[in-house]
Amino acid sequence: MRVSGALSTMCTNEKGQTVSEPLEAQLALVATRLLQHADELVAAQLRVTGAIGSYQVVPQSEVRPSAYRNVVRVVRALRGEDHLPVGVAADERETGRRRALQGVPGADVLTAYRSCVALLRDAFLRVALAGATPADAVLLGTQRIWQLGDHYSSELLDGYRTAELDLARRAEQQQTILLAHLLEGTMTTDQLVAAGIGFGLAADKHYWVLRARSDGTDPFALSRRLERAAGAQDTALVGTYGGDVAAVLSRPITGDLTDDVTVGQVGPTGLSQLHAGFAEATQLLEVATRFGHRGIVDHSRMALRLAVAKEPELGRRLHARYVEPVEAKSAIGEALLATVETYLTLRRSIPEAATALSVHVNTLRYRLERFAVLTGADLQDTDTVVEIWWALQYRTLCESPI
Repeated sequence: MRVSGALSTMCTNEKGQTVSEPLEAQLALVATRLLQHADELVAAQLRVTGAIGSYQVVPQSEVRPSAYRNVVRVVRALRGEDHLPVGVAADERETGRRRALQGVPGADVLTAYRSCVALLRDAFLRVALAGATPADAVLLGTQRIWQLGDHYSSELLDGYRTAELDLARRAEQQQTILLAHLLEGTMTTDQLVAAGIGFGLAADKHYWVLRARSDGTDPFALSRRLERAAGAQDTALVGTYGGDVAAVLSRPITGDLTDDVTVGQVGPTGLSQLHAGFAEATQLLEVATRFGHRGIVDHSRMALRLAVAKEPELGRRLHARYVEPVEAKSAIGEALLATVETYLTLRRSIPEAATALSVHVNTLRYRLERFAVLTGADLQDTDTVVEIWWALQYRTLCESPI
């Protein structure tokens, strides 16, 4: 907006800032000279981006229009045209989106853009100095160029991050779908290899499959926790499944987990056997949960308890022989059964069992003798001890929620 009268040498730019008309005129003159060298400036920007390794995947036919837009934007900014066309911001967001899809790292995208802006700033300084442009005009022009760069670098990164998030969501969806196919056995081995090539799946490799559950952590947070526990893996498919977390890994998890997590883990198994492996991992998890076990459980840790779960008829018979008489005939039946179970757990050590139960050793001996009388069991006989242990484990299984 022009102002008449005594202030005729001043004008107000689009930001409402008062700027000397001679300064604006000087900057407009430099801007015009820069635009005359647009082709050279575009070529220089192409050389800058071409020197960045990750930009080798970006066709010059895409970079060239962006470089030309950079020149035009700098020219318009020097002329005080702060409100650039609406499409300019959209252009930068689209450029950022394209670079993300092409796999160019965000840091390289920002480096390329700022390097191009710096190149145009240097070109402005050369033209300004060659034309003996006043220092105040040079300073104002430099400020405008950097403000322009800061603003549109934000737009560029916004577009990049949006595309990056979209890609991440898409990859996570693809991973979840592939994981479901693996665990449910709904694809052939060839189909799995073709679909899982980006996840490191191969027919000649072996994998560990697991299913995890936590009382205090939601499945999505548990997924992240398992990914951290798994560490670096050639293959790591982790996702939610049926309210739990399932995973296919190239190596087993061996690190510590929090006390509220139980993981059934099976492996190594071939790609075509992952469905069967997951069924085993699910069974391990269910049995471990019912027995109150935490941490990572596999067949070596749960073999006997799996047998108890698979043989309910045997469990009922032993329960009737060693548990029911104690519950029916003794007022302290619960204490007697807890004493026997602790005694067996602690390698039949009376002192250790007494300490664990906080009772005198004579009290412990009395309870063991009372149990023997009620059941007719010989606690020194190995076969009998195995049967009693089985009966007590079956009792635990029956009392736990399914």
